Amino acid sequence: MRPVLGVQPHLNHSHSLNPSFTFSPLLGSPLSFSFYDGLLKSCYDLPSLQQIHSSLTTSGIISKNPHLCARIIIKYAQFGKVNSSRSLYDADKTSSVLWNTMIRAYANGGHSVETLDLYSLMRRNGISPDSYTFPFTLKACASRSLILEGEVIHGDAIKTGFSLDLYVEAALVDMYAKCGQIDAARKVFDEMPMRDTVCWTAMITACEQAELPEEAVVLFQEMQQAGVFADAVSIVSVASAVAQLGDTMRAHMIHAQVIYNGYLMDVSVGNAVISMYAKCGNVDKARLVFDLMEERDGITWNSMLSGYSQNGQASEALMLFDEMLDLGHKPNPVTVLIMVSVCACLGYNYLGRKFHDFIIDSRIKVDANLQNALMDMYAKCGELDTALNMFNDIHPSERNVISWNVLISGYGTHGFGKKALELFSQMVQEGIEPDHMTFTSLLSACSHAGLIEEGRKCFADMKNFVTPHVKHYACMVDMLGRAGLLYEAFDLIRQMPSPPNDDIWGALLLACRIHGNTELGEIAAKNLFQLEPEHAGYYVLMSNLYAASNRWQEVWKLREHMKKRRLRKHAAFSVIEFGREVHGFHTADRVNPFWQEVHRKIESLQVEMKMAGYVPDLSCVLHDVEEEDKEHTLKYHSEKLAVAFGIMKTDPGLAIQVTKNLRICNDCHSAFKCISHIYGRKIIVRDGNRFHHFHGGTCSCNDYW
Repeated sequence: MRPVLGVQPHLNHSHSLNPSFTFSPLLGSPLSFSFYDGLLKSCYDLPSLQQIHSSLTTSGIISKNPHLCARIIIKYAQFGKVNSSRSLYDADKTSSVLWNTMIRAYANGGHSVETLDLYSLMRRNGISPDSYTFPFTLKACASRSLILEGEVIHGDAIKTGFSLDLYVEAALVDMYAKCGQIDAARKVFDEMPMRDTVCWTAMITACEQAELPEEAVVLFQEMQQAGVFADAVSIVSVASAVAQLGDTMRAHMIHAQVIYNGYLMDVSVGNAVISMYAKCGNVDKARLVFDLMEERDGITWNSMLSGYSQNGQASEALMLFDEMLDLGHKPNPVTVLIMVSVCACLGYNYLGRKFHDFIIDSRIKVDANLQNALMDMYAKCGELDTALNMFNDIHPSERNVISWNVLISGYGTHGFGKKALELFSQMVQEGIEPDHMTFTSLLSACSHAGLIEEGRKCFADMKNFVTPHVKHYACMVDMLGRAGLLYEAFDLIRQMPSPPNDDIWGALLLACRIHGNTELGEIAAKNLFQLEPEHAGYYVLMSNLYAASNRWQEVWKLREHMKKRRLRKHAAFSVIEFGREVHGFHTADRVNPFWQEVHRKIESLQVEMKMAGYVPDLSCVLHDVEEEDKEHTLKYHSEKLAVAFGIMKTDPGLAIQVTKNLRICNDCHSAFKCISHIYGRKIIVRDGNRFHHFHGGTCSCNDYW
C-alpha cells in the first residue's frame, strides 16, 4: 500500500536523511506538521536539515507554519549557521514566535550584541515581548555584564507584567549576579512570591560565584527546608561553595545528599564532589569518589590531578597522570597546566624537562598561560636562567602581568632581591599594571634579601595600585621579623585593618625562633594554637624556641600536649636527582640502598671540613643530650646525606641540587659553604622557603635567611 504522503522515509544509522529522497507531502493533510516535526527531531547534521528546509520551502508549508520555521531557525543556530537562521527569520517578521526564536538563537550562540539589537528592533516594530523573550535577552546581558541594558529590560518586564514570571525572575537573578550586583539579585529573589528549583539554584549559584560561600550554603539549607527538590545544578553550586569554605563536615553532608538523590553517577556532580573534597584537604575521599565513578571525562581527571597538586601530593599526581595516559585519555591544556605545576612543586630538573618535551612532542599549543607556567616551573627547579630566557623570548606586547610576576617571584626565591626590584621598575615603565600577586612577590623578595627600606617603600607605594591584603602584611611581618625588628612587626600586626590570620602569627613566631624572643613568641603561639589547633608545625616551632632558651620543662609540656592530640611533626626529607633517578633521604637514613656508602662519606667529609675550619653548630640540636650526641645527630641531617651522595655519584662538573621539605638549619648551611670551597662544587639547596646557591665558600643568601 502506498504511503499517505507519497513518501517512505528511511533514516540511516547516523540519523541522516537518505539524499535520494524527494518530499511531496499533501499540503492539506493534518499530518504535515507532525511528519516534518518528527523529521526535524531526527535530524542530526546540516545536509539533512538543508534538505528538509528545501522541501518545506518548495511545498509552501514553511510559510504557513511559524512553529516549523522556528524549529529550523533553532536547528541552523545549533549547527553554527546563525546567518541562515537570520535569513529564514527575515522572510517573515510578523509572528512573535519567530522574533523570540531568533532572539533565543542569538543568545544561546553567544551573540549578545545581535540579541539586544533584535530586541530593540522588536520593540520599535510594536511586537510585545513576553515571558519567552525576557529570559534570553537577560541572558545576553549577563554574558557580557551589560548592567545598564539589563536594568532597562527589567523595567520593560515590569511594564509588560512579566516581571513576576518564574523564569523571568530567575533570569533577573542570574543577570544581576553576573553583572556583580549581588544585592540587586538578592532583592529580586527575596521579593519572589513563589520559588521553584530554577530560582533557588540561580540565587545559590549567584552567591557561590560572588565568593559568598556561607550565604550559598545557607540558601541551600533553606531550599531543602522549603521542600524544594535539589537538582544536579544546585548540588554542583553548593559543592563549590563548600569547597571555598574548606568545611569537611559540610562536605560529608553534601556527599550524603548526592548519594541519597542518586546523583553520584552524574559526571558533573561527581566532578564537583571530587573537587570539593580535595579543596577541603580530604584527598582520600576525593580519590574514593573518583574510583567509584563509572564514567569519567577530562574534568574528572583534572579535578583529581588538581586535588593531588593542591594538597602537596605531587608523586600521586604523577602516578595518576601515567594511569590516565595508559587508559588512552589525552591530556587537554588544563591537564598540562596542572602537571607543569606538579613538576614545579617537586623541583626535579629532569622531570620538568621531560614534561616540557612531552608538551612539544604532543603538539600541545603553548599559549600565554602555559608559557608562564613553564617559566615558573624552571625557576622552581633551580633553572632561573632558563626561565629568564623564556621570558625574553616572549614578545614584549605578549607579556602579561603574570609573566612579570613569575620572574619577579623567581628572582625573590633565589635571593636576588635587587634584580626583582629592577624588573618591577621595568614592568611599570612598560605600562603593565601590577596586581596583588606582584606586590606579594616583591615584598617576599625584599624579605629574602634583607632589603628593609626598599620593602617599606614598596609597601607604602603599593596603595597607589592595590589595597594591601593580609598576605602583604604577612610578607611585611616576615621581612621585619627576619631583620630582628620584632616589635615593629608586632606593632604592624596590631595596626592591621582586619584580624591577623595564621600566616601573620606564623611569620612572627618563626622570627622569634630565629632571634630567640620568647616573650613575643608566646603571644604568637597562643594565637596560632587558637587559630590552627591541629597544626603540628607551630607546636614544634614554639618547642624549639623554648629548647633554645633551655626551658626544658616547657618543652616537655608542649611535646606531651602534641602526644595527647596525636599531632606529629613533619619528618625532614631531602631528595637529589641522579640521572633519571631521584634519591631521597630521611635524617640518619638507613633505608636508601646507598646508605652505608653515604654514611662513610659523611665521616670523611666531617674530617675534611674540620681541617678547613668548620665547627659544628650544636645549638641546632634542640634536645637535652650530651654535646657528643648532638654532634653525632648533626652529621646525619637529611640534606647532608643528599649532598654526600651527590659528591659521590654526580659528575664533578655539575652542580649538586638538593630539595628539602623544611627550612635548612644553620649547621648544614655552614657545612655546605665549607664543602663548596673544599670540592670546588656548586651546591643548590631548595628548602621550604627559598633557594641557597653555595659556591666557593659563600652562599647567595649572604647568610641572611
